[in-house]
Amino acid sequence: ENGRDGRCEASRPPLSIQRSSIRCGSTSSSAASVMARLVAVALVVVALCGLGVEGGPTPVILVPGIAGSQLEVRLNSSYEAPRWYCRKGGTGGWTHVWFNLEDYVTAECVAKELHVNVDVVEGDRLRYSNAVGVEVRPVEGLAGIKCLDPHFCELTAYFEPLIEFLESQGGYVLGETLFGAPYDFRMAGDGLTQLGYEEKLTRLIEEIVQKQQRRVTLVAHSMGGMVVTYFLAGKTKTWCDSHVETVVTVSSPYGGSFLALQGSVSGDPIGLPFYHDAFLGVQANSPSGPWLFPASGLFNPEEPAVVTKGKNYTATAESYAELLSDLGRSEQLKALRGVRSLRGIMFDHEGGPKYPEFSGQMNHICFIGGGRPTPLQFTYDDVDSFSPGMDPPAPKYTKFGDGDGIVDIDSLKHCSLPGTNSTVISMPGQEHLAIIKSPEFQAGLLSVLMAKRGVKTVS
Repeated sequence: ENGRDGRCEASRPPLSIQRSSIRCGSTSSSAASVMARLVAVALVVVALCGLGVEGGPTPVILVPGIAGSQLEVRLNSSYEAPRWYCRKGGTGGWTHVWFNLEDYVTAECVAKELHVNVDVVEGDRLRYSNAVGVEVRPVEGLAGIKCLDPHFCELTAYFEPLIEFLESQGGYVLGETLFGAPYDFRMAGDGLTQLGYEEKLTRLIEEIVQKQQRRVTLVAHSMGGMVVTYFLAGKTKTWCDSHVETVVTVSSPYGGSFLALQGSVSGDPIGLPFYHDAFLGVQANSPSGPWLFPASGLFNPEEPAVVTKGKNYTATAESYAELLSDLGRSEQLKALRGVRSLRGIMFDHEGGPKYPEFSGQMNHICFIGGGRPTPLQFTYDDVDSFSPGMDPPAPKYTKFGDGDGIVDIDSLKHCSLPGTNSTVISMPGQEHLAIIKSPEFQAGLLSVLMAKRGVKTVS
């Protein structure tokens, strides 16, 4: 069943620059259409930034989406493996745990190693910890985001095609003008702060600005856009003006994603050839899950988002709490209230998420896909009702709307950040993950990056 249609009206010209957005009315993939869009991208960026001056590439930091950072674990002698065939503690070394294709023959082992404990310490303030005897860290730099599994990099490629494109076509040099900022994607923004990610990212940006004498551009995919937005919400306008030239977000769920709900209920194989619940142990525990649940103000509070024979759940904060309670997702239930309102970002604000005022000297370029069937509702036909610890069967999608296949179009379009010079660039037909590898996006991004070279810091 088709839901909302987010495509442009046919009466509009194929390309129109309307205030802060570009909307493409045709989904044609012809060379002429692609070139027209790229010319429009370049014109808008020049209008935003002014004419550039000569110089090398503006420094770029790539920030991945959920599940897009490689993770390592170290198990000490106090760690108790759930099964005899799982990794044992006390070996002392770091082991690659996400993503490792071979590990998901024994998914229960990985679920224990990546388990997050959540404690409510004061009001809605949360404290996070790993399972006893476990340390977790992201693989640092670009190596940690090129692909999911370094042993099968071609099969699990992520940012690698974009990195190679920027090297060959943009003159970027790894570690000099192009950087990666992986993170522990189990966490919402507050958890990343506790783990020191914010401090590391601040130090990386300041070192780049000091060395290059120009501000950085942050290029963030999917949940990475939420991470960057949370990060900048904790900075002063003076700091942002001095250090960040442009924020480029790609496919970011500024109004959440219904697939985050599926991950917490029954799991989502994230496009890989596994059973639906292969990653359920991680997805139904991680605090980043409820951080990305659909924003209640964007959707009909009477419309079910999750359906069983005996009970329905809507896209509201109250119903999310019921859903997590009924399923026994105890850690996510404890995290739910705290992660929905962080640093002035009110995710369940009436009318859609409310974001704080950002620096007026900072540009925000928002690339979004669309024209792809995107789930808005999940029906579990074989379930009378949910119960604690349940591993439900895969759902049947009963309602779809427009979007990029992962994120609904209304969520994608909610990306303009208050106070910034925001531009929304729509690329109809582009899918949530595949957009990163598409020549259309890569050329559009390069237009943005080349529009203003050699910019000095303002401080």
